Amino acid sequence: MSIYKGNLFWVLLHLGAIVIVVINLLTGLRIASVSRPLWQSISAILPQGLIHPLHFTSGILLIVLVIGYIGWRLLTRGQRPKPVKPQALNFHRLVIRSGYLIFFGAMLSGLLAYFSLAPALVVAVHYYCALGIICYLLLHGGGYFVHYGMAAIKRILWPSRQLSPVSLGLLLLTFLLAGLGLQLSGKAAHVLLVAKVPLSQLIHIDGKADEAVWRQAETVDVLTQGGANFDNGQTRIRVQVVENGIEAFFHISWDDPTKSLKHLPLLKTQSGWQVEQQGFYNFDETRYYEDKLAVMVSNQCQAGGAGTVHLGPKPLADKPANWHGKGYHYSQDGAIRDLWHWKAVRTNNMILADDNYIGPPDKVRPGSRRYSAGYLQDGKESGAYVMNWRWYKPDVITPKRLPKSPELLTPYQQDNSDGLSWVIPWFDYQPYQAEHDNYPVGTRMPSVMYRSNRFEGDRADVRAFARWHQGRWSLELSRKLDTGSEYDVPLRHGVCLWVSAFDQSQVAHTRHALPIQLEFSGA
Repeated sequence: MSIYKGNLFWVLLHLGAIVIVVINLLTGLRIASVSRPLWQSISAILPQGLIHPLHFTSGILLIVLVIGYIGWRLLTRGQRPKPVKPQALNFHRLVIRSGYLIFFGAMLSGLLAYFSLAPALVVAVHYYCALGIICYLLLHGGGYFVHYGMAAIKRILWPSRQLSPVSLGLLLLTFLLAGLGLQLSGKAAHVLLVAKVPLSQLIHIDGKADEAVWRQAETVDVLTQGGANFDNGQTRIRVQVVENGIEAFFHISWDDPTKSLKHLPLLKTQSGWQVEQQGFYNFDETRYYEDKLAVMVSNQCQAGGAGTVHLGPKPLADKPANWHGKGYHYSQDGAIRDLWHWKAVRTNNMILADDNYIGPPDKVRPGSRRYSAGYLQDGKESGAYVMNWRWYKPDVITPKRLPKSPELLTPYQQDNSDGLSWVIPWFDYQPYQAEHDNYPVGTRMPSVMYRSNRFEGDRADVRAFARWHQGRWSLELSRKLDTGSEYDVPLRHGVCLWVSAFDQSQVAHTRHALPIQLEFSGA
C-alpha cells in the first residue's frame, strides 16, 4: 500500500529542503565545534574551509523554502488526498508539528544571532534547535520509511503530475525571494557614521576617552559571541570612530569581569621552571593568558569575516594541520585585510597595538612549530617582546634570563597581582646560569620581556592604550588614514571592521557575523 505522490512543486521543494537542511546542519556543527570541542570528535565528517558563507546562504534559502511551503499548504488546502494508512497519521502529525516549532525556533534565533541581536539564551536555543532538527529528520524520514517503505521515497523523487498554474507561480516566487534574500544579505552591515573633527582637536591615546568629542560621536554596539571565559561566552563591544583628515581615532570598550595580565608566567617546581598553561601546548590557552582585542579592517565586507575564516583542522590540503582543530585565517582573493591586535601585557605598555595583516597562506617555514597560514605581522625596523624561555617544552624549560636582584620578583608572589606590570625589562635581568638559580619552589616569574620600549617601523603604525575599570576595558587607538604600507588598508568611506575580544585566551575570541561599515561624514 502506498501514499500519494506530490506534484512537481512539492517534489522540488522537498528535495531542496533536504539538501539545504543537511548543508546547514553540517556547516553549523563545524562552526559550533570552534567553541564546543565535543563536535571535534566527528570532525572527519564535517566540512572544512570557508564555512560561514555557506551556512548563511543555506539559512537564507531555508527560510525562503519555508515561506514557499507555507504558501503551498495554504493554496492547496482541501486538494491533497488523505494518507491511506490512518493508523500512522497521529505519529506523523506529532513529529511534523514538533518540526514546525523546531524549525521556527532555529530560523528566528539564527536571524537574531546573524544581526548580533541574540542574548546567550537565544544562541543556546539556536544550538539546541539544530540538535532537534537532527532528531526530527530521523523521526520524520525514518518514520515514513518504516510505515510506507519505498513508496515514501517515490513520493519525494517522482511527481504525480505537472505543475499547475498555482504551483508554477509559487515556484517562480520562491526563486525570486531566494535571489532577493541573498542580495540583501550581502549588503547588510552595522553602519557607523565617522564624524570629522578639527585638526586642532587633541585626542590623547590614554584609554580614558574623556575628550568632549567622544560624548558626541556616533556609537555602534555589537553583541559578540563564542569567546572563552566571558559570561555565557559573549560580550557587547561598543565602537566609536572620528577622523581629522589625517588620522582616525577609535574608542572601543567592552565588558570583561576580570582584568587578566598573567601571560604564561613561569613557575619554579621541584623539577625546574615550567610555563603555567592548560592549553598553550596546542596554541589554545584559556587560563594563563592576557586580555586582548583584535580589529580587522577590510575593503571586502562579506559576512563572517570577509572571507578569511577557514574552519577545520586542515583547511589547506598542502599545509600543516592546526594544533587546536579550529581553523586558520587567510585570504583566497589575494587582497590584504589589516589586523590590529592590542594585547594587555605585550603591547599596552608600548602604547601600541601590534599591526598585523591577513593575506594569502604563507609558506611553511622549517623549524617553526606553529604554522599561522595568512595571519602575519607587518615588518619592523626594531623593537620586540620575547618570551623568557630558550625553547618551549610542556614540562620543564630553561629561562633565558633571571633577575639581577631577587627582590624584583617579590611583588609577583602575591595572590592579587593584576595591578602589576607583567612585563620585565631585558636589562634588569641577566643571562641564566644554573648556579644563580636559587629560587624556592613556588616562585612565579613573568615571561614577557622587552628588549626595547616599542616597535619601530610598519608594525608600529597603530597607537593604542587601554584601561580596565570596574569590569570594563576602555581602549583608544589611532592610525593614519593612509599609511602607504602595502600591508595596511586605507581608512576611508565604505571600509568594514570586525572586532573580537579575548578574555585571558589565546585564540578563543568572541565574534560577530555582520561587519561594521564606516561612513565618513565628509565623503
